[in-house]
Amino acid sequence: MNTNRPLPARAAASAIFFGNGFGIGNWAAQLPRFKDALDVSDGELSVALLAFALGAIALMPTVGWLLTRLTSRRITIATAFGFALTLFFTGLAPSLPVLFAASLLAGACNGAMDVAMNTHATVVEKAWNAPIMSSFHAFFSLGGLAGAMASGAMIGAGFAIGTTFLVSCAGMALVFFAASFFMMEDQEKAAGGHGFAWPRGALMGLAVLAMLCMVVEGAMVDWTAIYLRTVAGAELETAAMGFAAFSLTMTVCRFMGDFLVSRLGRTSTLRLGGVLAGTGLTLAIAMPTPVTALIGFALVGFGLSNAVPVLFSSAAQVDGVPPGMGVAMVATLGYGGLLMGPPIIGFGGDHLGLRMALIGLVACSFVIVLFSRRALRPTST
Repeated sequence: MNTNRPLPARAAASAIFFGNGFGIGNWAAQLPRFKDALDVSDGELSVALLAFALGAIALMPTVGWLLTRLTSRRITIATAFGFALTLFFTGLAPSLPVLFAASLLAGACNGAMDVAMNTHATVVEKAWNAPIMSSFHAFFSLGGLAGAMASGAMIGAGFAIGTTFLVSCAGMALVFFAASFFMMEDQEKAAGGHGFAWPRGALMGLAVLAMLCMVVEGAMVDWTAIYLRTVAGAELETAAMGFAAFSLTMTVCRFMGDFLVSRLGRTSTLRLGGVLAGTGLTLAIAMPTPVTALIGFALVGFGLSNAVPVLFSSAAQVDGVPPGMGVAMVATLGYGGLLMGPPIIGFGGDHLGLRMALIGLVACSFVIVLFSRRALRPTST
C-alpha cells in the first residue's frame, strides 16, 4: 500500500463534489415549488432550465482556457463559492424573467465548477496513483441525495423557498470553505484544459451513448419531483424524494462500480444498465402512483450509475487517441445531453403532457441496450 497517498486532498476533493451535488439536489427538489409559486407551465419552467444549461455551455470553454493559466485548485474554489452564491439568488426570484436571469448565472457557475473540479480530481487521482474517479462521482450523487432530502425536510417544516435556499447554500459554502484548506495544489497547470473537442471515428458511438445516458440523467434531476407532484399526485414532501430515490441507488452502485464492471465486463454492465433504466421509466409511466414512480426512478439510478464511467473509461482506451483527448471528446457531447435534455422534456411536456414526454427517455434507454456492444467493441472486456 502506498503510504504517501494524499488522504486529506482526496477527502477535500470528495467534499467539493458532495457540495456541488447537494446544490443540484436542492435545486431539483425545489422546482415544483417554483412552478407553483410563479404559476407557470412545464414549458415556461423549461425556460429557466434552458437558461441553466445555456449558462453552463457558455462558460465551459472559458474555464478550459483558464485551466491552462491558473491552477485547478484556485478555479475550483472560486467557482464553488460562485455556484453557492448564484444558486441562492434563484431562490429569491419573484418572476419567470428574474428566474431566467438567476438560472443563467447559476448554470454558468455550475458548468465552470464541473470542469474545474473534475480537472482537480485528476490531479488528486494522479497523486493517489490509482483510479479513484468513480468515488468522486459517487460523492456527487451522495450530495444530490442529501440535498434533495434536506430540501424535502425544510419543505415539510414550512420553510419558504428563499429561506430553504439560504440555509442550503450557506451549508454548501461552509463545506467549500473547509475543503479549501486541504485541497492539493497543482504541480503543473492542465495542458489544454477541457475546451471543446468534437468526437470522431470510433469515439462517435461512445459519445452518442454518453449523450443518451446524460439526457436521461438530466431529466431525472429536473423532472422527477414535478412528475411525482403533477402526474402521480404526490405531496410536496414526497415529490422531493423522487430525485432522492434516483440519487440513492446511483450512489450505492457507484461505490460498487469497480467491482461490478470487473465481474460483468463493460458491455454487459452498460446493456444491463439500459434495461434497468428503461424498465424503471416504463414502470413510472405505466403506473403513475407515488410508490411505483419512486421505485421506477430508483431503478433508473441503478441502471445509469456506472454507464458514464464505463463510457469514459472506454474512450480513454481507443487506439490512436490520447486518453485525455478521448475522454474530452466523449464528455463534450455527453454533457450537452445532460444540460439540454431537461428543457427538451419540458417543451415536450407542454405539447404532449409530461407523462408522454418521458416515453422519449424509455427510447433513449433501449437505444443504449441495442448499440452498446457495437460502440464498445474496440475496447470491450
